[in-house]
Amino acid sequence: MTLIAASTAPNAKANSGVIDGEVELALKGVPEFSEPFTSSVSGAFALREGAELPDYALEIGARNYGVTLTSVGGRSYVTVGTTAYELPASIRRRLVRNAGTGGNGLTRTLRQFGVRPWHWETEERIAGTETIDGVQTTHLRTSFNAGRMLRDANTLLGVLRSLGITRAVGLPPAITARARRLFVGAVTSKAGESWFGVADKLRRKSGFTMKVRVPRADQAALGGITGGTVMGRLTTSELGRPQQISAPTRIGSFEDFRLALDALGDAQEAKGG
Repeated sequence: MTLIAASTAPNAKANSGVIDGEVELALKGVPEFSEPFTSSVSGAFALREGAELPDYALEIGARNYGVTLTSVGGRSYVTVGTTAYELPASIRRRLVRNAGTGGNGLTRTLRQFGVRPWHWETEERIAGTETIDGVQTTHLRTSFNAGRMLRDANTLLGVLRSLGITRAVGLPPAITARARRLFVGAVTSKAGESWFGVADKLRRKSGFTMKVRVPRADQAALGGITGGTVMGRLTTSELGRPQQISAPTRIGSFEDFRLALDALGDAQEAKGG
């Protein structure tokens, strides 16, 4: 079993911890991306035996908008400010489906948002050993499958779309199959690296950089993108340590949340027009 595969296997130490991940898009040719666009997820998680989803309290950010997504006791909530809104069953089912079964608490938490570096990484080679936060790690350099990464990006977009966030921040609802093919064909360089615990085989840190230059004939199909850079990073910490995750106490109507997001979406579209 490769080190990457071993990191996704059942492992009690991976059933709780803290994640911190971010992707940054610096794209040329599109006014909406005149400044780098970032999307992030960070916070604590803990998988209870038999639970369909890990418990977690995660800060989800897209551009200049952020919410807290909480799963605890079989219920899911989105929180803005001091008010939480229980997610409809359809959105929770999406999260459960994304998380899948098997693996461990860390992989199931990440999979909900399409963060599956073990699914993209290729051509791994050992670059040495390093100590990260007191943990001895094996450092791998990798390439990655850009097509698989973009398909997983649709998982994140699907979650954001279900919450109304894509429209509110000016993101597309999904990346079409044609757009993915053209984007992959425009990749000029890609490189990744990851660090895994020597003793426990768990992923401690990962990152990637991908550069693209879009041929003129394909730019219109990609919304005007002429080129750019996509970068991502992920760190994990406190693996195996207990995490206190509590349900929110101030609950509002999810319809009120949706109305607020619709208003943001209207403002975003008016700005774009």
